[in-house]
Amino acid sequence: MSTPKTLVIGIDGAPYTLLSEYMERGYLPNFKRILGSGFNLAQMDASIPDVSSTSWTSFMTGVNPGEHGIYGFMELKYGTYKMSFPNFMDVQAPSIWDITGGKSEKGSTLFDRYRGKVDKTLRSIVLNIPQTFPAMPLNGILTAGFVCPDLKKGTYPESAYDYLKSMGYIPDVDANRAATDPEGFFREAFLALEKRAEAYEHFLNNESWELFIGVITETDRLHHFFFDAALDGSHRYHETFVSFYRKMDEVVGRLFDRFMEITSGAGLFMTMSDHGFTVIEKEVYLNTWLKENGYLNLNPSREFFEQIDSGSKAFAMDPSRIYINVEGRYPLGSVSDNDKRQVIEGLKKGLENITYNGRPVIKAVYGKDALYKGRATDKAPDLVCIAHDGFDLKGNLKKQDVFGTSHFRGMHTRHDAHCIMPAAAAPSERLHIENLADIILAHLIGG
Repeated sequence: MSTPKTLVIGIDGAPYTLLSEYMERGYLPNFKRILGSGFNLAQMDASIPDVSSTSWTSFMTGVNPGEHGIYGFMELKYGTYKMSFPNFMDVQAPSIWDITGGKSEKGSTLFDRYRGKVDKTLRSIVLNIPQTFPAMPLNGILTAGFVCPDLKKGTYPESAYDYLKSMGYIPDVDANRAATDPEGFFREAFLALEKRAEAYEHFLNNESWELFIGVITETDRLHHFFFDAALDGSHRYHETFVSFYRKMDEVVGRLFDRFMEITSGAGLFMTMSDHGFTVIEKEVYLNTWLKENGYLNLNPSREFFEQIDSGSKAFAMDPSRIYINVEGRYPLGSVSDNDKRQVIEGLKKGLENITYNGRPVIKAVYGKDALYKGRATDKAPDLVCIAHDGFDLKGNLKKQDVFGTSHFRGMHTRHDAHCIMPAAAAPSERLHIENLADIILAHLIGG
């Protein structure tokens, strides 16, 4: 009997609500066809915080950040205010493809659940998942997603790199062009999607595998700069936005049809996103609010987070993380362990009372103990804020006003990620991105 197969297509930032609306409008015929053949479209919760590095790591490990240790694209080196940028080597829990290999130097609650159940090593093709640079050896092929500064170091094995280089694969688009050269940005985005589809179909058809995961990143880039065009028919770039989704729909349809052919309809097919998106009304600069409310002092003669000065009680990092400036942990820490709880309670109350034109900005403020469990909780933020849709929380240190705007038009949402999977595999309770790895492993290995 052949081993079951799984194909997962990640569509970065694709919201449940937008997919539903676009299917209703007839823009996504392949998605609609898939749903008509025994599949469900579900709204899904992303990680907290709902930043791509955290959410994709939660997907690929099936555990919360307290176990896998990734809370954002940027951290501070312990005992300093110097920035560091975690990569795949910093992930502290095994990935799905590690578990299907039957062994890992890292452990997790999900790994423990499947320990001893893997009776043969399964081969995986893993393409373009963010937070997987540098590429680590695996039984199969991996090319890293954002951030991937070096395609060669981001791809394993070398033969896969040789192929990707030869066919002009584009690891990511230059998102900065969206603000300065929109037409050039769109050309590159369409080309990147075309090359990604070409590579995915090549590996799908020419390699052996049991688990295939391929992520489309260009949707996220499109959303950040042009999400206000998604539903506004009068927007200059509305038709271009819709055209990109139509092209993406074609790609998903081709991959779905080929997968169904390979598996005679018996494989597990899934699409999913790492978060949703909505239009930005205002950016909200948390560090400015902290300064105005006596929690943060800055010395502008220094750079980045090394500006944090004596007497500071708290500071914020993207996207919505707040850290207490505790004595002993930070060089200029001013909050004792005895006073930490009082500072946290004052912050929660103050943050929950932020308003814009009489409307609340913050939906909820969570302490780390309410969110995270595991050996990596020592790195966790002390507080994480969830904003109401339209208010994009930022950790910028240079803004003079609490509210502002920039070239960004779209922001992440935690509650509006999507997942398409067979109705028979869908759980009855609301989906969370951490659930998907277990569903995939149950299909490949057996629960």
